[in-house]
Amino acid sequence: MADYYNALGVAESASPDEIKRAYRKLAKKYHPDANPNDKQAEAKFKEVSEAYNVLSDSKKKQQYDMMRKYGAGFGGAARGPGGASGFSFEDIMSQFGQQGTGGFSRSDKQFSGFGSFADIFSSLFGDQQKGGFTGGFGRTGQQSRPRKGDDILTDIEIPFEDSIEGGERKIKINVEQACGQCRGSGITPGSKASACPECKGSGNVTFSQGSFSVSRPCPRCLGRGRITGNPCRKCSGKGKVFGPKTVKINIPKGIESGKNIRLKGLGKPGVNGGPAGDLYLKINVSGHSYFWRKGKDIYSRVPINLKQAILGGKTKIRTLKKEIELKIPPGTSSGQRFRLKGMGLAINGKKGDQFVEVELEIPKKLTHEQAKLFEAFSDSIGLR
Repeated sequence: MADYYNALGVAESASPDEIKRAYRKLAKKYHPDANPNDKQAEAKFKEVSEAYNVLSDSKKKQQYDMMRKYGAGFGGAARGPGGASGFSFEDIMSQFGQQGTGGFSRSDKQFSGFGSFADIFSSLFGDQQKGGFTGGFGRTGQQSRPRKGDDILTDIEIPFEDSIEGGERKIKINVEQACGQCRGSGITPGSKASACPECKGSGNVTFSQGSFSVSRPCPRCLGRGRITGNPCRKCSGKGKVFGPKTVKINIPKGIESGKNIRLKGLGKPGVNGGPAGDLYLKINVSGHSYFWRKGKDIYSRVPINLKQAILGGKTKIRTLKKEIELKIPPGTSSGQRFRLKGMGLAINGKKGDQFVEVELEIPKKLTHEQAKLFEAFSDSIGLR
């Protein structure tokens, strides 16, 4: 059984953020693009990717930890008769006090909610492209069935104006897509491929012990069913690459930071012909130099001078749609707010308001004559 914590170099108590940081560091170090034609680096990249796939999923991690706790005695991944580190299902069952090929007891409270023992295997190894799990549990594994690809969540920032107006916009995002050079085949154009002699072109190999069998992706062709001496250099034979893609998104009017927009079919590719997952865009609305908002209400700030504050007057302000004049009554204090009813956002037929806060601007320098005049004015209204 592979030690995923050791693969990522983290402790069992590592937080999700620590696991993510460790994976990103190792994935960058061993990525095939950074290590062309380096088989050891490629193997290490696959190892850390598989480890992260399990440890980043709370349910899979819980199941893996339980397997690790009770299954420490049955070695690594199955490799079949004569394999380097094959495991015996009888050994596995003995870890749980079950001899032979009987069913898994659900009376163990530590496994409550996990379903059958086959469910644990299916969940742990369910991300492989082909293969399955069958046996005395009376259940067929899920790996051979078409499965939807994983969903992806990514952050994007949109201008304040776009969040107010909404509408269709074009954005660039990095997504996993078919390699343009080999058109997703993983083979250099013009080179010939032949059926893999290990799996006879099926893409998976099956190992049996007693009444149990485990089917896994063929280690020679990586589950493709074919081999070639000329893998595509651009995608390192994977058939897929990460790259920029321009997509259209419909921004709902009045969307706020933290909300998600779903783009169907732009997540990770499906398995065994299954549909691709979805891409969720987490919205971050950039700040504005003049406006800010709370729900449907819009806020702004406008400066007024001393004369306007004392005698009143008018000043120009901006709203979401146009520029208007705001009447300043005599004796207005700095920080006082004025409400413009219905000048906020209109969402679902309901309009918010705009609140304008005035900010008094005080002259920083006065001439000697201006100071004397102001002193006389202050004395005349009783200011000391």
